[in-house]
Amino acid sequence: MSGSDDKTIQFRLPENKSTGESETFGERLRRRRQELIDAEMPPALTWQSKARNLSAIVVESPHASASIARKSAEAARALGGVSCILFASDLPPFQNALGAEYSSEPLLAEDEVHFRGQPVAVIVAIDLATCQRAASLIEIDYHVTPGILTLDHAITMSSFHGETKTCERGDASKAINQSAKNLRGSLSIAPQRTCLEGGTKITVKPLLDGIGFTIHASCLLPTAVRSAVAKTTDVPESNIHIEPVDLPGPIGSLETEPVRLASLAAHAVKRCGSSVTLHVTSPHSPLAGGTRHRTKAQYEVGFEKDGTINGVKMDLTLEGGWYAANSENAVDRALLHADSVYDFPNLSISAKLCQTNRTVSSSLPAEGAAQGTWATEDVIQRVAEATNLSSREIREKNFYTEGSQLKTTPYGQPVDTEAISRVWNKALDRSKFRERAKAVTEWNTKNSCYKRGIAALPIKFGIGDPRSDRNAAAAIVQILADGSVIVRVGLVNTNDGLDAQIREEAANLLGVEEEAIRVILNDFDSLPRATSIIGTDASGLILRALEDACGRLTKRLREVAFQMFAARGQTEIEMEAIRFSRGAVRTDSTGNAPLHFKEVIEGALRKRVSLIENGYHRTPNLWWDPELGAGWPFTSFTYATAVAEIQLDAFTGEIQILRVDIAHEGSPSANQGDRDFAQLMRAFTLGSGWMLSEIATDPENEHADLCPIEERIPGFADAPFQIVTDRLRPRGSPKTAPGDPCGEAPVLLAGSVREALLEALRSIGFNTNLNIDLPLPATPPQILTLLKEISKKQDKKDAN
Repeated sequence: MSGSDDKTIQFRLPENKSTGESETFGERLRRRRQELIDAEMPPALTWQSKARNLSAIVVESPHASASIARKSAEAARALGGVSCILFASDLPPFQNALGAEYSSEPLLAEDEVHFRGQPVAVIVAIDLATCQRAASLIEIDYHVTPGILTLDHAITMSSFHGETKTCERGDASKAINQSAKNLRGSLSIAPQRTCLEGGTKITVKPLLDGIGFTIHASCLLPTAVRSAVAKTTDVPESNIHIEPVDLPGPIGSLETEPVRLASLAAHAVKRCGSSVTLHVTSPHSPLAGGTRHRTKAQYEVGFEKDGTINGVKMDLTLEGGWYAANSENAVDRALLHADSVYDFPNLSISAKLCQTNRTVSSSLPAEGAAQGTWATEDVIQRVAEATNLSSREIREKNFYTEGSQLKTTPYGQPVDTEAISRVWNKALDRSKFRERAKAVTEWNTKNSCYKRGIAALPIKFGIGDPRSDRNAAAAIVQILADGSVIVRVGLVNTNDGLDAQIREEAANLLGVEEEAIRVILNDFDSLPRATSIIGTDASGLILRALEDACGRLTKRLREVAFQMFAARGQTEIEMEAIRFSRGAVRTDSTGNAPLHFKEVIEGALRKRVSLIENGYHRTPNLWWDPELGAGWPFTSFTYATAVAEIQLDAFTGEIQILRVDIAHEGSPSANQGDRDFAQLMRAFTLGSGWMLSEIATDPENEHADLCPIEERIPGFADAPFQIVTDRLRPRGSPKTAPGDPCGEAPVLLAGSVREALLEALRSIGFNTNLNIDLPLPATPPQILTLLKEISKKQDKKDAN
């Protein structure tokens, strides 16, 4: 066939219904490409875009309350090196939200801002310097409006989140009116702020050709980050891989803030098609730190002349910020701890959450519990002042005791009265409290410049989360062919020694040497649900899940060992009598002829027995109904007492903690004393830092607190000169005992420092029964101001 006879027929696709014409494949590709460009759709991933790692920053609102009149980024987008700039309008519909648990909170502010530091835009560029230059070119016009920045303002404006929660027993009003004495008082607790050392950053990389992400982040609850990113980007959770960073402790990260940053970074990745590292460098940014809930407690108490308290009415008001997020949990915990260790026969507690133009975080240890406990201890101090008795006597008269009629909390959960007496007496005896109290009194009479105080404080701390869905954990145990073991746990590694405790427990349960066990934390692909380390009995839940998995494995291996013993002619062995210990499998009747653990594993492999097991534990029967004010919200209670002695410099207002004696319940394991001590001192230091922190302010905004414990390491002058602890094993079965009683409870024990400071202040002058309004925290300038007020009060009394 000649060339002139050739006919080239161009392949054409079926008719395009939108244009009414047929088009070639190339024409359709070009048309589709232009449609994507016009719609500003994310570009296709290429090897060049995958190789890039862009930087991003968040443009934050400088105002606590304002409407946004205009947003313009034309000049910033024209800057060389800028990849994209995202406002709320640039995000796809229904994707400008934090996630299921934070549905009311937008990722980027749309028409209004409700707190200082609220994200308004995200800038993505080739490096951090370019991002910062672009930020200076963005034009945003705000119309500033009055904001609610204090609790009193919020109360006056009736600005609240939700309804008031109450918990009652008896008739408090009637008991107060019928008492020989009654008084009113209040306590204001300023928030503690923690900052992440060096700011924070989150890296998100594209995965699966742009329909998935790898997230490298420092976070307390990685699965919450994964769920939120999946929802806001409309990507399946199975396409998101989390690579959490090992944390230096429970305050090494936050819970809500990484959710926001990871979601913003994921949107930037979708838009740019490259890896993005989102930086937050300012120590003033709410995205780089957590702030506790500011609290105001108002109370009325009725009591007898001997210090017996008949009734207490207490109103707790917590600052919840503009978006409540999980602050409701802090309110619940404050309400549930307000009875402390005292069996007030008539008690009425109410708690509410204020809406203010600020941000707060409930992912800090003992949040809510500390505020509720310290409010009750202030009641004890006021009664001691009114009766001219020591606070120790008032406490002992009002404890939950074995002989008292009340042995349950106002919401119905039983209290271990014997444990309260045990830790109280142990701490007083160990510290020689009575002898030292006399010595302190003698010291104060001889010294006018330095005053000392000593006080004891008991606590009852609920282990577990009132949100029952969080009280669960899972673990995967895998036995390999050589008898070694891998344990996978869905828990963030906080470097607190939990891996050693898991290794010890697994070795005991499986009967192998600890050296043969490898513990893998931060495994959230194999275990889809992370166990929260704040507010829950994390280690206890993990250990029970581990026991569940190991129990199933040893049951299978016991059957294999039984058959192997029978094959050797040992047929009189009972299967239940087979034990696993130190790498050997034996019974009492096997004598010196046990099986090696590896032999049993080899036999199991030959018989195709599964050597991998998923263990799971959820604490049963936990419930809490805030409308009824009743429930069983905690796994159990842990009890402790601290005795603190301090010295006050009357010229500078500075405080030195001379000695701390603590009697506390430790973990069930006898070998975890070092871990318990480390956790105890870390939590106590965090609490004492709250008690005595010196809070500076941001010069650009008088309402923003700087971080008082930025590196979480106090100075040597702030540390107690002497520390004595008594670690008491919890009574009862280890299966019911808490696994981690020292992680948060000691924060409450730091209140003993404040109690000792009150004793020191009362020793100034000759009128030791003065009513002293000690602020919390008590900074040196505040103490100096208080000393002047005390001097004026004494002058008035002397004049009369």
